[in-house]
Amino acid sequence: MSEWWTAVSGPDHEQGDLLAGIPVHRVLGSLTDPSTAQIRIDHIDGIIVTQTCDLANTKTRTILIGRVITWEAYAQAQFRAGNTAVKSEAYLKNLIAGGIPPLALLHERTTRPTLDWSVADFRELYSIDRHDLDAFIARPGTKQRLRLNSPYKEHFAQAFARYFMRVGLPHDAHGFPKAGKAATAHLI
Repeated sequence: MSEWWTAVSGPDHEQGDLLAGIPVHRVLGSLTDPSTAQIRIDHIDGIIVTQTCDLANTKTRTILIGRVITWEAYAQAQFRAGNTAVKSEAYLKNLIAGGIPPLALLHERTTRPTLDWSVADFRELYSIDRHDLDAFIARPGTKQRLRLNSPYKEHFAQAFARYFMRVGLPHDAHGFPKAGKAATAHLI
């Protein structure tokens, strides 16, 4: 088996870096009525989505982070919400094949630092100021973090691209099965 992850501890960051317990902010209340707006800080496990070349060349001040959740916690939440398909072998195979657009499967790691089978959930994205990310990585006592190796990093980037570039079309091709069958009826 190929190794998906490398443990790193330096000050640099790349796409595919897994950040345990990174603080992210959420705005609560209505932005149309600023008097009701509040900011809440949550600590999540996140993975850097921003391209490494943009990080290395400081082309961006804001870095995109996707939420990472263990497969067990994700499946449990989905099942409680009524998604019983999450227990099926077909769902698992579809997840492995990249057929569930908002999710990217992240391989477990059994050596330190460890990681359970997890998913990056692209429905939960956060932007973090580069200086805040630098400070988080440089804080005293920071443990090693995981970084996706190639080609898994590129696979992760493609999973995000597939999710982000989806186009929802109206389902108005109902007449095609009949017309398509008629157009190919003469083929032997």
